[in-house]
Amino acid sequence: MERARGGASVSGDAGGDPDRRLVPSVVAAMALLSSASFVIFPLIPELQGSLGVSTAEIGYLAAAGFAAALVAELLVAPAADRGHARLMAVVGVLLVAGSLGLSAAATDGWQLIAGRAVGGFGFGIFVIAASALIVRHDHRRSGELLGRLGAAELAGIAIGPLGSGLALSFAGPSAILAVSAAVVLVALVPVLVGFREATASGGGARGLGAGGHPRAIDADGDAIGSDGDDASLGDDPHPRTGGIAAGVLGFDGTDADRSLRFGSSAPRTSIDLLRSPRIVGIVLLYAAVMVPTGAYDGVWPRFMADIGAGPVLTALSYALFAVPYVLVAGWAGRLADRRGGVSAYARGMLILLPIVTLYGFVTNPFIATGMGFVESTGQALAFIGAAAAMAHAVDPARAGSAQGLLRGIGLAAATVAAAVSGLAYEAGGALLLFGGTAVAVSAIAAVGLLLARTRR
Repeated sequence: MERARGGASVSGDAGGDPDRRLVPSVVAAMALLSSASFVIFPLIPELQGSLGVSTAEIGYLAAAGFAAALVAELLVAPAADRGHARLMAVVGVLLVAGSLGLSAAATDGWQLIAGRAVGGFGFGIFVIAASALIVRHDHRRSGELLGRLGAAELAGIAIGPLGSGLALSFAGPSAILAVSAAVVLVALVPVLVGFREATASGGGARGLGAGGHPRAIDADGDAIGSDGDDASLGDDPHPRTGGIAAGVLGFDGTDADRSLRFGSSAPRTSIDLLRSPRIVGIVLLYAAVMVPTGAYDGVWPRFMADIGAGPVLTALSYALFAVPYVLVAGWAGRLADRRGGVSAYARGMLILLPIVTLYGFVTNPFIATGMGFVESTGQALAFIGAAAAMAHAVDPARAGSAQGLLRGIGLAAATVAAAVSGLAYEAGGALLLFGGTAVAVSAIAAVGLLLARTRR
């Protein structure tokens, strides 16, 4: 017996339907890779002592991961739209495991930086593969599904640093990193089992042919089969006569820009998407919220230690930061699907900016940890809102390219922020680091909001 769910016909046997396994597999693999990618941060103060890593090099460590992921998400992302998403995910898992092994064997700071770069590249191609698959799985619920992906990522950020911080009480950094390298290989199981393109019967796969390759699109924006017949797979989640309204910021028609469709093969880069001012605006929105990630994620353990936190509290601060994000991510995604991604983003910024500014004045580690708990809600709305806005604005057949462009330019912003964060903290302390971050975020987001409201 078949039943309809999200516009797709699926088998009643959940265990035998690849489409039904996709989202749980993506969530499980993302949580494992994310946790592995962040285990190193609570170990940084210990590594500073044993390897002689300077505070400036901590910034370079974070920047290396961001920069490598940037290369992956800008240059490799279009491969996810040409049927290679599963292979990208497998390679990503192997690279993250290899990076942890390299870091475990490091005897100097540059080796840690190199390991972080390898892991950043692997994580970058994995995230794009996962994002492309779930956007095409059910485009009408793309915001919600991207929210679940983001929740899994933040759950990993909670579990990984907390586990490594607690493990420091009985193991050294090298042993922790080596064990993490082995554990992350478990992610190959959900990748190999569940990472498949949506089948032709799935409503979310509109615009895709067999094997996940894009269908040809006629002049009216409808998918056509090889014989020229209409091969539309059901209701368009963003019909040409109207679509998701972006609520308070004034999108009043379909979010999907039909000029960004393509024919039988995906372009080899995603740069052409930037011809649309609205896409440029959405990219800037994501870049703005990535600035805090780059600016103080690497320096955060040093900052917490300077205001009196021990390794356990520092690890706990990562875990508590993730909790609200995980809890509200699904709601944030549904809000973005209902009201528009930019509307959700604006709400997130109203929470995020005051918290980032106030970090510069905090001298109690418990207060800083509690503030992170609040900041996380704003981060969830902003990150998921921007990702959903991009998913709504571009045809799902180019989901990999679009999400790669979004994350890639966001990572460019994070890379610059990370590279100067250690220097800023050394020069002016918390006030310069967090105050400067708040100013940069405000300026970039303001320009992004102006452009994102355009209809071109």
